[in-house]
Amino acid sequence: MFDLTGKNVCYVADCGGIALETCKVLMSKNIAKLAMLHSVENPQAIAQLQAIKPSTQIFFWTYDVTMAREDMKQYFDEVMVQMDYIDVLINGATLCDEQNIDDTINTNLTGMMNTCATVLPYMDKQQLGKGGLIVNVTSVVGLDPSPVFCAYSASKFGVIGFTRSLADPLYYTQNGVAVMAVCCGPTKMFVDRQHTAFLSYGQPFVDRLRTAPCQTTSICAKNIVKAIECADNGRIWIADKGELELVKLHWYWHMADQLVNYMHSPSEDKDDD
Repeated sequence: MFDLTGKNVCYVADCGGIALETCKVLMSKNIAKLAMLHSVENPQAIAQLQAIKPSTQIFFWTYDVTMAREDMKQYFDEVMVQMDYIDVLINGATLCDEQNIDDTINTNLTGMMNTCATVLPYMDKQQLGKGGLIVNVTSVVGLDPSPVFCAYSASKFGVIGFTRSLADPLYYTQNGVAVMAVCCGPTKMFVDRQHTAFLSYGQPFVDRLRTAPCQTTSICAKNIVKAIECADNGRIWIADKGELELVKLHWYWHMADQLVNYMHSPSEDKDDD
């Protein structure tokens, strides 16, 4: 059980929807500090959060997840002045725009990876931190394909691949930073938006999605925090239909014994002959 009491949490996302509802739940968990790096400032939402737990310190920065990594470091240098350290980093920025593939990939995948790369030295127990937890909030279409949201699905598959790779014991045993992901099913806020299919053939399906039954953002947020409290390195969760389910991970490719032995053998110069 991962106890959030007294923890310093950094949430990179949009100030609204799942992110706001998740922050509400986090504030009820008696965290010490909450750093919000969101694309749009929402003073009313921040006031709502502060009212939940007045003793928890909240800090806000307007943050563009698609910025260069060098610029990200300047932001997190400021974050560290206020936070001292980061126990939990939550990545939740998301965009579904099938007609703008670059922005979709940059927001959902590249930006998340750059944020992780920027923050890890501050969390790494062998560098500036004391270990911690990275939580990548993604989508169920990162586990199974979406025929209408092709670019969005591809970016979310990338999040799962990155999460599982970064959670490898090769890193975790040295930096002490666990990495996990929560795959959210459709929420009312998502389906209520106007979306365009990747190809026009899928548009009737997208239009019908707007009236499809789905979970509320508040229920999804509660399960995201529940997954965090059940944190274990490398875990992938599904938060859908008001329930939380652990994904059974499958390996499709198995390295040959010769390659495994080579990768784990001490490095030394060997003759090719």
